[in-house]
Amino acid sequence: MATITNYATLQSTIADYLNCADLTSQIQTFIQFAEADLNTRLRDRQMIVRAEATSDEEYVQLPSDWLEALNLQLVGGKSPLRYITLDESDIVNSTQALTSPTFYSLMNGAIELVPPPASNVDIEMVYYGKIPALSDAVTSNWLLVKAPDVYLYGALTHAAPFLMDDARMQVFGQIYLARVQSLQEESQKALHSGSPLIARTRRVY
Repeated sequence: MATITNYATLQSTIADYLNCADLTSQIQTFIQFAEADLNTRLRDRQMIVRAEATSDEEYVQLPSDWLEALNLQLVGGKSPLRYITLDESDIVNSTQALTSPTFYSLMNGAIELVPPPASNVDIEMVYYGKIPALSDAVTSNWLLVKAPDVYLYGALTHAAPFLMDDARMQVFGQIYLARVQSLQEESQKALHSGSPLIARTRRVY
């Protein structure tokens, strides 16, 4: 059995485990489903992204890989912007007591700055970003390098219902969830034990 080093060897290993060599397109779908599930479950420090964006006065388009905010602030600002609900945003804006953005809310794929600035401003975002999806063009990513078994058992978990293999679905699922939990715990321990935080940096326009 080949070592999992890239997208192709991941697919071939999944086929070996399933003992099916004629499921090429389905295996790619199983991997896609596993990635979607991991983006929901996993919050690893490798997923932390630091980006800057320029507002269109009141709104800033969310990055395409956005999952969850960690910290937002105006570039050069001293304090983070605090999240509030849309109802709270309406209240703050109606009072007109604040003159510069102090809060933010989320709506329709965008960040709403509350209250809106008088002109465009730059904001810095630190957030959890999606795991880069594997494909024939993107043959590897940090997760495949760090934990190829998570990809393997995640895909196998989604393959079992397709193959109506209830017995193995439970086994694959247990291994998969245990490994995801292990990754989560390892990441949290590293974040809170003084390890340096290294975030991927990108510019969002």
